Amino acid sequence: MSRLDEPRPAPPRPGRGLMVAALLLLAIEMCLHTDTFLYRYRSVFAAGRALDKTLYAEAHCPPLVVLGNSRADNAFDPRTIRQSLDPAIDRDAFNLGIPGADSRVLAGIVDRLDAAACLRTGGIRHIVLSLDEALVQAVDSLGQEVFFADALRMGADGQHQDAFRAVLRLYGYSTNLRQLREPGTLQRFLQATAHSVEPLGGGAAVHLGYRAGFGGLQDEQSALRQEEASVAPPDAVNLRHLWRMLDLLDSRGVRVAVVFPPLLNRDVLYLSRAGTEGAPYRAISAELRRRNVPLISLDAGPPRDPSEFVNAGHLNDRGAQRYSRLLAQLLNRVWSGEAAPPRASRPLRPEAS
Repeated sequence: MSRLDEPRPAPPRPGRGLMVAALLLLAIEMCLHTDTFLYRYRSVFAAGRALDKTLYAEAHCPPLVVLGNSRADNAFDPRTIRQSLDPAIDRDAFNLGIPGADSRVLAGIVDRLDAAACLRTGGIRHIVLSLDEALVQAVDSLGQEVFFADALRMGADGQHQDAFRAVLRLYGYSTNLRQLREPGTLQRFLQATAHSVEPLGGGAAVHLGYRAGFGGLQDEQSALRQEEASVAPPDAVNLRHLWRMLDLLDSRGVRVAVVFPPLLNRDVLYLSRAGTEGAPYRAISAELRRRNVPLISLDAGPPRDPSEFVNAGHLNDRGAQRYSRLLAQLLNRVWSGEAAPPRASRPLRPEAS
């Protein structure tokens, strides 16, 4: 038989490679819909550290929780707070400040705590909400809404692209995954793949969620952008998330106090007395008062001590320790021995010494 008469091998069927690739992508997508991926890489991605703190809160349901963004994360040490709290107040505390988060992300985390039954009797009874302008602006640049915000609610709010990103997370988080092209990020990713690595500053249990601010921790450009954007008006959707979150906490009997984080060179616009850019934030303060939510200002205002700040918007550990004690003292005035939160006609401030 000549070679011409030999049977030729069947040509490969088209599409097998595409099918394998599709199955791999599907496996990755399914992994992104569990907590496994983010928790494993909590030392690599900001959303992973956010999940680490959320899982701790779900597991322990600490009676007092400080909620906010990076300004809460670096500003309030739960161990220092509970040392100064009145014994009548639940003293076990946890810092659930999530850097880069807006109220949409925080509302999603509160929903998780509710689903974990942490907002029931015997769980979280007090929440201190650290409220700055960024919390009600559309500022989340870390992709955390992909994992924590509710896709159905985003769709109902007209945020269809963000809802799609939360459903197809590999697409929604792709911008953040591209950080792996940076050698330092890739190295941390490989280390976390090989063995468990805690995030910078330690895991949630080490300092009860608090991470001290220090040089190199805060991205200077991000801090500058945050300050420049402070005069931008609130985002309507994030405002709805703020009120919805407060409504849920109120329905569960959780007592809420709002604290305005200290900034180096200015007060937050919620405390401003003039200027058109502060008008929508003053309206938020007025609504909080109408809801009988205590408002707390930690000092008499700027100028403040630069030695207590990493940058214009974030405290270092020295500042955090002093302001944590001040917060506890003011919480004693708000919550000790009272059956319901008092109506605050103006933000509480420390008494003159």
